[in-house]
Amino acid sequence: MNILESKIDDHRKTSDGKYIQGCSHTSQVLNHKVRNKVIISAVCKLRKIKDSFDTIACCGISGLMVVPQIAEILDKHILLVRKNERCYSDFKLEGVAPYRYIIIDDLICSGSTVRHIKSSIKEEHPIAKCMGVYCYMPDECAYRHDDSGNKLCYRDLRVNLLNM
Repeated sequence: MNILESKIDDHRKTSDGKYIQGCSHTSQVLNHKVRNKVIISAVCKLRKIKDSFDTIACCGISGLMVVPQIAEILDKHILLVRKNERCYSDFKLEGVAPYRYIIIDDLICSGSTVRHIKSSIKEEHPIAKCMGVYCYMPDECAYRHDDSGNKLCYRDLRVNLLNM
């Protein structure tokens, strides 16, 4: 059986019988078995378009749970876009200045994270172009991962949904 087809009975339960606490989608990627499946799936899908972007942008803990591994395998730069939180860094963007980038996030609900990432990058790197957004939890995404979902995503956020 392919690892992507294997079923994880309870993503919150660890191998030593403990439970992962947190919201539904975050607790999934805190489970290394689920996280590994997410990374493998993303790499398989994004490898087909890897020549169309040089950087992967992400925001927050959910992005940092998977983006470093995906970027390493695809040999891409990482650009961390800070949310408006207090932190040790004065930088709003940390990483390599992008030319063509994609956004990886867990899901799209309101679109506020995608808008924040795009506007933050535009402020500092006005010629950078967003090539699309990949949601690594497509079943939680407000946009279906088909052609109509892509059209709605583009209409609302001016970015293609890469989960096709």
